[in-house]
Amino acid sequence: MRIAIVGTGVSGISALWLLNEFSEHEVNIYEKDERPGGHTNTVEFKRPGKEPCQVDTGFIVCNPPTYPNFLRFLKHLKIPLLKTEMTFSVTRDRGAFEWAGEGLGGVFCQLSNVFNPRLYRMLFDIIRFNLFATDLLEQEGDKQGISIGDYLEKEGYSDGFRDDYLMPMTGAIWSTPADQAALDFPASTLIRFFHNHHLLQITGKPKWLTVEGGSKKYLDSVLSRLPEENLHLNTEITAIESHEDGVNLIEASGKKHLYDHVILATHSDTTLKLLENGGGLTEDENKALSPWKWSKNEAILHWDEKLMPIRRKAYSAWNYLTLTESDSKKPHTSESEIETVSLTYDMNILQHLPEDKHGLVLVTLNPPFPPDESKVIKRFQYEHPMMTHESVAAQSLLPKIQNKRGISFAGAWTNYGFHEDGFTSSMKLMVKEPFNCKSPFEMKPASRGLPKTNTITIFLARSLISYLDFIRKQIQPIWYWISYIAVIGLVWLEQVFNAVGYKSGKDEVERLKGYWVGNEEEDKKRR
Repeated sequence: MRIAIVGTGVSGISALWLLNEFSEHEVNIYEKDERPGGHTNTVEFKRPGKEPCQVDTGFIVCNPPTYPNFLRFLKHLKIPLLKTEMTFSVTRDRGAFEWAGEGLGGVFCQLSNVFNPRLYRMLFDIIRFNLFATDLLEQEGDKQGISIGDYLEKEGYSDGFRDDYLMPMTGAIWSTPADQAALDFPASTLIRFFHNHHLLQITGKPKWLTVEGGSKKYLDSVLSRLPEENLHLNTEITAIESHEDGVNLIEASGKKHLYDHVILATHSDTTLKLLENGGGLTEDENKALSPWKWSKNEAILHWDEKLMPIRRKAYSAWNYLTLTESDSKKPHTSESEIETVSLTYDMNILQHLPEDKHGLVLVTLNPPFPPDESKVIKRFQYEHPMMTHESVAAQSLLPKIQNKRGISFAGAWTNYGFHEDGFTSSMKLMVKEPFNCKSPFEMKPASRGLPKTNTITIFLARSLISYLDFIRKQIQPIWYWISYIAVIGLVWLEQVFNAVGYKSGKDEVERLKGYWVGNEEEDKKRR
């Protein structure tokens, strides 16, 4: 067959690799931008007085348990990998509150954290969530349809756990602002993803990997085997027409290209528009594609340390920067104090780029405040799928439209939205009719079975946490008065420090007072 692929992201490249190298089909691939790759975007980083290096600004890391097929693909291409790490930190309001997940030094990088009740409650709830969250996946029917915001409210998780851990983590993973959109995230989808990616465990986490020299290496390897005339860059396809003789790709200029089959490896909204413009959109296609929404995100390659944690002890591979914008008019079930979330990737850590050679190498997604323009290398725009109950339900409709009318659909959005999902979405199609590509390896599922909860260790851990949570609820009325007394003491101490001119001590006490006042208010709210 004569086949066209629209889109050169990981889904399009996966399909191209299999069709071009493991089938007899003739294949052409189209890309509207001047460069191929989508989120596979490796850029040269060069600052005055430092050595240049190659930096990934989109796709950066992967791990063996949850990227099995993509890593086999890299191994087949002999693409070198490096071990990396996935530490993280949270910085609220430019350092007013800060913590990191790497050891006690990171958790207590800020001295006032030692006396912060909200932090201890957050740590307790992290353990509780890790032990009990997968219980939801064993339930049936409407219980699995609950949003993560409602789930946290129903199970009594603290505001600190929600705003300083889970919502920043969710927002960063899916590049979704941790506000109403994140709180509306389907709880079962989020928990299943956390479980599959070993995020619900403290020990035994997978080893993370990054492509040595940048992920563009796999892109170059695949495209080097494609005849130059079959790669069409700067060629925007605006419509898809399906008819008896085949499928027409229509360029913005009006020029048409006839193919036997077309693979749309584009975002769902782009795919929907192409089919609508072609005039043949079916009811099933509309139902499968229209529920999706996409978030637009700006990524900035720079070296401005203002977009990192204030304290060096908190520097991590992933650094969440949050600004508090609470709206008291919102109902509690949908309110999160974190309305804007940005993330700075420390590429010195992630890609083993020595700071003494290259200086600070940072990529910030959606900066909460502008970086110093003199320290900016380049800006990029990326889009990410937003997971909602409607979009997750629409995924089950895809089999109804695959390979109909000479059109196939691929993309990371068909599953969780990540590189492995994009690669696998195409591989699933290519090894079957009508393509019948002879893949050099068998496809392996990335999902895991539910954890065993009937072991003695897990039983004892769950029992202990349940007992401690019961005790916490019993002493909650007393804790309100403890918080009240603590606030009075801190007000007095603040006045003393102010009188003697000890500004740094006054600032620390003011932060502590905020924690205890917040703890008092949260306790009052839940009583």
